[in-house]
Amino acid sequence: MKRPSMYRRHEQSLREFVDRFNGVKDGLPLVMQIYHTENYRDDGVIVDTRRGSRIVFDWEIREKYFQSGQFRFSEVGQFERKLKKGEIGLSLQCDCDQTSVLVVWHADLLKEKPKEVVLKTDHPQAEQGRVRYTPYFKIYPYSDLKALRAMLHRAIRSGTFDHTVF
Repeated sequence: MKRPSMYRRHEQSLREFVDRFNGVKDGLPLVMQIYHTENYRDDGVIVDTRRGSRIVFDWEIREKYFQSGQFRFSEVGQFERKLKKGEIGLSLQCDCDQTSVLVVWHADLLKEKPKEVVLKTDHPQAEQGRVRYTPYFKIYPYSDLKALRAMLHRAIRSGTFDHTVF
């Protein structure tokens, strides 16, 4: 983790989101599971318990530029180092006040060329890194996780893991 100072908040926000996601009463056979052993690769999996299909995801809590369901940019970025982990198909990013989640498929990010940027970490020196951006993302408020779950169920059922399933 490039930002150890965010680790506790990251884990807490993920646990709270998983409880909300799994608590939705919609009849869909979806369960979100967290990996309890840190693997420095991904954070968990969404499983369709009827089909056995799954979507591996990466979780992030944004400390700025995303608050109360409002994202300040028309494109969302993801670090190249995360996109190289081919097993991850989905990035879930919650806003700083934990009211909404931004969803972006890695397939959409991988269509774009990476850009060199200066990355913020807990270390005093700047770090150069590569980021890919896409305009294809969707924000789901925590108050309507049924819509997110329905989208994920459609994705699994149709085998469509990009923005066209939104």
